Order: sequence, then C-alpha cells, then structure tokens
Amino acid sequence: MTGPSPEHSGPTGGFTLLELLVALVVFGILLAGLTQGTRSGLSLFQRQQAVLSSSGQLAQTDQLLRHLIEEAEPGSQDDTRTLTGTAHALALRGHVPAGIAPSPLERLSDLRLSLEGNDLVLTWLVHRHAIALTPRPPPRQAVLMPKVSRMEISYFARGQWQASWGEDQLPDLVRIRIFPADGHDRHWPDIVISPMRSRHD
Repeated sequence: MTGPSPEHSGPTGGFTLLELLVALVVFGILLAGLTQGTRSGLSLFQRQQAVLSSSGQLAQTDQLLRHLIEEAEPGSQDDTRTLTGTAHALALRGHVPAGIAPSPLERLSDLRLSLEGNDLVLTWLVHRHAIALTPRPPPRQAVLMPKVSRMEISYFARGQWQASWGEDQLPDLVRIRIFPADGHDRHWPDIVISPMRSRHD
C-alpha cells in the first residue's frame, strides 16, 4: 500500500503576501522606536557627561580661587591697595600654587581674574619687592574654565555688598558668580571667599 501522492497532500506552511507586509510594517515601527530610544539615550549621556565635566571644572576653579583670595596679601603701610576689582574683573597680590610657579621665589605674584571671550582666564606676573637686577619674566596665563558667558564679582564690607573695590584694605568677603555659555540664564553656585588676612584685622 503506497502513501498519499503529493497531489493529495494538505496545504504547505508559509506566509501570505499580506502577512509579510504586516510583519514588515511592525518590524519597521519597532526599529524606528529602538533608533529613537538609542538617540535619546546617547543625547542624555552626552548631556550628563557635559554636566559632570563642567562640575569638575567648577570644583577645580572654586578650589583655586579660594586658595588665591584666602591667601591674598594685605600689603603694608607703604603699599596698602593689594586687591582691587570691578563687577567683571579682579586683581590682587597673592601666592600662585607651587605647581604653577617655576620656583618658590616666584610664587608671590600680581594676579588678574578676567573673562576673555568665553574663557575665564587667570593672568599672573611675578611681584618684585624692590628694584630687580634681572628683567621680570613676562606675564603668564591659564584658562580656568571655557564656555563662560559672563562673570559677576561683588565685595562685602561694612554690612553690604558692593559692585567694585578700591580701598586700602581687603574686603570681608568676595563673591564670584559664573554663568555658563549654554544659552540658559543660569549660574553655578556662588563662590564666596573670605580673605584670611582680613579676619585678624
């Protein structure tokens, strides 16, 4: 007895054209969703990385500015005005970190904090107490933070904040506000510093 011939076998497995089209549409929708989700995830990751990078730069800048202003030189009877400033720039006499100064004798410098373009820049020049026998080295610069839209500085003394400082003593506090150049009108947390020499006046 022979088995059934191919002509009499049941319907073979497979997909109709309509089923294939539906499957392709569903697959396309899933692929589009996955692509959009991946793009959103990458964008969020990049924004998080930028925020972390900015926060790290701000922490380093905060630490450096605190060191410079806390250790600002109060001057002497013949040289009293060692810190002056406006709402957008600050000049003072202080000690640059040991890693920046080429030698311990050149740590005491005249420093300037300012905004050049969108860069927060520190400029320093070795301070000379008396007539020097050798030429003074040229000023040096370091970019503390890039992508800064503006900086606001104020000075606290006699119970109020002032937009500039030009007195023959150090202020009680210096407040620095840094605004990132990201298109939003926001600023990082204020950097408020008290010159240590003024605490003992």
